[in-house]
Amino acid sequence: MMVSQVVNSFFSSCAYVLDGKYVVDCGDVGPLLPLIKGRDFKGVLLTHGHFDHIYGLNELCAAHPEAKVYCSPWTRRQLLDEKLNISFYHEMPFVFAYPERVVLVADGDQIDLGDGTMITAVCTPGHHPGCITWMTDDALFTGDACIPGVKVVTKLPLGDRKVAAQSLALIESLATGRTIYPGHSVEAGAINQSIF
Repeated sequence: MMVSQVVNSFFSSCAYVLDGKYVVDCGDVGPLLPLIKGRDFKGVLLTHGHFDHIYGLNELCAAHPEAKVYCSPWTRRQLLDEKLNISFYHEMPFVFAYPERVVLVADGDQIDLGDGTMITAVCTPGHHPGCITWMTDDALFTGDACIPGVKVVTKLPLGDRKVAAQSLALIESLATGRTIYPGHSVEAGAINQSIF
């Protein structure tokens, strides 16, 4: 699987393009479009619904009317409420304009990325109850549940330090042989280094 990283302008959050067919999280759309243009684009896999990971969704979904958005029930609630996704407090209110395109996922659900590659939703709450780590045979897309070298933020609404520690332990158990792709940009090369 080919993974392309886009570092967004807002809080240096990251989006990842998987083989041109799926995007993990969605910030700045301009850099994403050339990576998925002319491809069989399927949709967006969300790690959670904080504003810095979702603010490009309306633009991307307008450009790709067939795209689905895969997320937890908690994240769906965030998509539809500017206070829950925290955009209201950044004076950039965001509400997802295409709720009919949301596909809810639960722990253990799998999506076929094509070419025999499956991606699995792994619930990793703590930063927020709706956090999902997306796992393939060789990759973990952890969002804000695990950012190498950075303490998990749990002071936002619904964050839980003890639950975050349990999720980090789970991610640690899954990390062997897999590259971690975090939700925010870290120092060069850090995403290929073990944090455990």
